[in-house]
Amino acid sequence: MARTKIDNNFYRLTLEKMVIGLEEPILIKGVGKMLAKIDSGNGGHNVIHGEDIVIQGDIINFKTSDINGNSKRVSKKIKSTLAVNIGGGHIQERPVIELNVQFAGDVYKKILFSVTDRSDNEHKVLISKDFVGKELDALIDVSKNNISNDGIEVEYVSEGLGNIIKGAIMGTEGGEQMKNR
Repeated sequence: MARTKIDNNFYRLTLEKMVIGLEEPILIKGVGKMLAKIDSGNGGHNVIHGEDIVIQGDIINFKTSDINGNSKRVSKKIKSTLAVNIGGGHIQERPVIELNVQFAGDVYKKILFSVTDRSDNEHKVLISKDFVGKELDALIDVSKNNISNDGIEVEYVSEGLGNIIKGAIMGTEGGEQMKNR
């Protein structure tokens, strides 16, 4: 964060946030590169596709595929289970595992993913809004895809120690003006 004094009453604070699209590539250790859907409505766990799931004690073994369709077999310790309402009053118990992932060049360790069969879904990985907000500290541009290396500059101008704050979001497309707060 940069702080620049404009005059005796004004300071400019500039923050840079990562902006991600609705679909982004993610590298999962032991699996490879996968295309993830950023699920802004999902406040729970991230999800990874698994088929031929075998659970023996506290170990889960499942098959998944990378972005090129190369099949990978994954074996992980189950950290917990998660009850998910999948609609129509149906509850599905899902095992939760930890995976190390790389997103936009940064490595995130021991990230929780629930495992379920997503064969009927286009996206084999869902990234939750909690991961986006808490781990990535990113903003989602739902009109774009594959932009995770772009940045957004958020600028706040405050008057002295008062509560007058003006903001503008300036992205790669020229930006949009935020309403005064």
